[in-house]
Amino acid sequence: MTTIEAASEMSAVRRAVWFSAVLFAATPLAYTQVTWTPIYVGGYSQVDLWTQSTTGCACSFNSSSNDCACCVPSGGCSCGAASPDRCAQCGLEQHCANMCNITLDSRQLFSKSDRGFGQIKSPYLQGPSRCTYRFVPDTGQRVELQIYRLVSIGRHNGTACEGGWLQLEGSARVCGRNQRFDRPVVLFSDKPIATLHMQINENTTRSQFLAYFSFSSKASTSVGWPVKGGHPVNNTECDSVYEDTDCHDGCVLASPGYPGLYPSNIRCRYLITSGLRISIAINFTAVLLPYNHCTSDYIAVYSGPTTSSPLLKMLCGKEKTALVYDGQELLVEFRTGPEVSPFDYNGFVATLSFIEMTTEAPTTIAIDTTNKSLEMMKPGSYNNRDLHDHRKDQGAVISSCDLEVSGEKVRAGHHDTRGKPKSTTCRLVLRGRAYDTGHVSLASYNLSAQSCQSAIEIFDGSPESGMLDTANSLERICSPAQWLPRELAGQDKYVEPKRYSSNGRDMTVVLRRASNSPTDEEYMEVSYYFHDEREGGTQQPASVCDVEYYGLTSPVEGSVVHPEPHRLFAMEGPVKCRQHFIPAPNQSVVITVKGSTKQTPNNPCETKCGDSGCHCVSKSVESMDHLLLVSETGHIVTCLCGNYQDWLPVGIRSWTPVYIEWSRSSRAGLNFHAAYKFINDTYCGDHTMAEPEGEVNGGDLASAGLKLNQYYQQKCTWILDSTIDRQLIIEVKSTQSRPCTAWNLTIHEYRKEGDPAGPRLHTFCSRDSHKNFTLPWKMNTAVVRLQALGRTAPQYTMRWRSQTVIANTRKSGPSPAPNWHVNSSSKAKPRKTAFLIFVVFAIMLTRSFDC
Repeated sequence: MTTIEAASEMSAVRRAVWFSAVLFAATPLAYTQVTWTPIYVGGYSQVDLWTQSTTGCACSFNSSSNDCACCVPSGGCSCGAASPDRCAQCGLEQHCANMCNITLDSRQLFSKSDRGFGQIKSPYLQGPSRCTYRFVPDTGQRVELQIYRLVSIGRHNGTACEGGWLQLEGSARVCGRNQRFDRPVVLFSDKPIATLHMQINENTTRSQFLAYFSFSSKASTSVGWPVKGGHPVNNTECDSVYEDTDCHDGCVLASPGYPGLYPSNIRCRYLITSGLRISIAINFTAVLLPYNHCTSDYIAVYSGPTTSSPLLKMLCGKEKTALVYDGQELLVEFRTGPEVSPFDYNGFVATLSFIEMTTEAPTTIAIDTTNKSLEMMKPGSYNNRDLHDHRKDQGAVISSCDLEVSGEKVRAGHHDTRGKPKSTTCRLVLRGRAYDTGHVSLASYNLSAQSCQSAIEIFDGSPESGMLDTANSLERICSPAQWLPRELAGQDKYVEPKRYSSNGRDMTVVLRRASNSPTDEEYMEVSYYFHDEREGGTQQPASVCDVEYYGLTSPVEGSVVHPEPHRLFAMEGPVKCRQHFIPAPNQSVVITVKGSTKQTPNNPCETKCGDSGCHCVSKSVESMDHLLLVSETGHIVTCLCGNYQDWLPVGIRSWTPVYIEWSRSSRAGLNFHAAYKFINDTYCGDHTMAEPEGEVNGGDLASAGLKLNQYYQQKCTWILDSTIDRQLIIEVKSTQSRPCTAWNLTIHEYRKEGDPAGPRLHTFCSRDSHKNFTLPWKMNTAVVRLQALGRTAPQYTMRWRSQTVIANTRKSGPSPAPNWHVNSSSKAKPRKTAFLIFVVFAIMLTRSFDC
């Protein structure tokens, strides 16, 4: 009965897939539908994807029987004695009886079945229960999943799935009591490893699903990843930065998982930047969001770098638009709410191009059609009451000139008390998320009253019940005092305003005025932003842009870019920002500067790279925009300035802390993109070896070496320890001929307190080729340290052994020659001792026979 039911169910699905394929081929797809392509429609399969018939073929486990299933010639393999009437995909036949908690590896499946696709029919499960399916795509592939059938896998209560669900990691949840999808629910994952979770949280008698999977090419025009250009923002789920210099042939933006169902409850920001007199043209060619969910699922376009900038356009449902924007920064924000049944939406795709302006653009041009509009705008020229209402939840107005900002809704912005109703007290209150810290700067202010009758005070924290003395005061500025923006200050050199940071999530800035109607208006203009340590490293309180990434707590790998504009509060003048990378013990970090967008003809600063690093050639580097890679000791491994793109990629692999220092001298600064990765390895770091003999090789690292202009910085320590008396002999070999400053091995006495490397006993340089070092008797513990900095990884072999039995064989001091020769003094002594012992033994033996 089970077999008949399965055959009937699979045949129905197969007919649905075939019908959909014919329909797909015969009818042009509209943008208002989810585009999908059946993963497989074959003429061989009759029962399921890999089974032609349930009987009629020889049994692999019983040569005398022909009552076993007949398999599809290409890719099908018998399930064997466990399920003689079924076939499965070659490579998965061991999971015939229980296709649950398995790994689907693209390379392995293709090598065994010559197919990069397949089907998943879960076993009948009684809830509560769960199954996982782990997908491992090959390079250049993404995971595609098409869900056709759900049986007792939760239900949708109108706002979310409850009782159970299917969820491809990084995508939305899908659920249903008894669902047959004529058009499948399509999901995509672009993760290196994607996991499908089948979760049943309630009592059920039979929970099951049917789906097809495919390891699809990212370059495919139908199911590939459409995104083109842009740099992902470090430690964010889906944020990207698009710059005009990266989009000469156009760029493409898309929602996560496109053209499949997008994840629920996410926020993606796409920052678009351009140069002077270059317009930004963006065309939303496909938009498909849930109907009547404009408050939760929408696309918002802002005329500036943050969501506090003026809102230009908001899209929801199936609305598409095209915008040409005359400005240097544009932000596209994509927000989603909970998953919506029947799971037939897939987000958006937009093309991006940059147009060089030859004439002044008009303030506003708008041509509306049913689903499309073309608009040309200038920054700040758009005003729409409905759009203003859409943004009303971003800041809650407490009173006339007060503002309370929630870090859940707004991440950066400005607050200016000018133009607002007068009050003797104005407050800016920042309330961050759990891991946030607040950061503010007084961009400008004016306090004209005498004798501190007016003041601005910055507090670390939020005053409780309105009592300011419950928060810690960071700074109090008394009247009369003034700080003007650069355009009004008349200064030759811009001086950066002081910045303030909170230790916790909340922060408060208070303006107290002597009168609510002074002749000279008193005001404050404050720039602020929130920083999440989990996403952007640990912010350093003394700096507005210094962050730290720790090997144990930060993401294992990610990318970093030049400081975001709101971090610097759009200030001018010299600025330095450091991004510290701190590997844990027995970890290394690889940092690679991959790209830069700044090209300046006749730049007075030039980059030159050599074996010891890259250097900036200029009369005064400090007055130039430049980028440094600096070691723990302050040694500059790499300095990049001017047009250094031809030297890229430039990077370092370090086992000790290292940082990137970004220095801005001009108004723009260098734009860079770098990647980092923390690696757990046993090659370097701190190790204690208790074995009496052993070997360490440096060649393994060198064989997987980095590319040109990639540098190694190493500090490795091995403690050779023993609890019994011994004489330790250390042998070191190297085929390299490098200067001692490039890398060296030193042998030290062991120190119990502090740094274990005590007084240095011996030094090995690669030009020594081969040396043996013999330590004094009863120096049972010694320390060997490797230090290196250069383009070439050290290649060497270090061996050690112990002598513990015959005290007369003790030696001391290193051998003077690369090898131990017979005529060397250090080798002759043991041989003479052995010969003397042999003579004495012979005499005693002769005397015993004489007796």
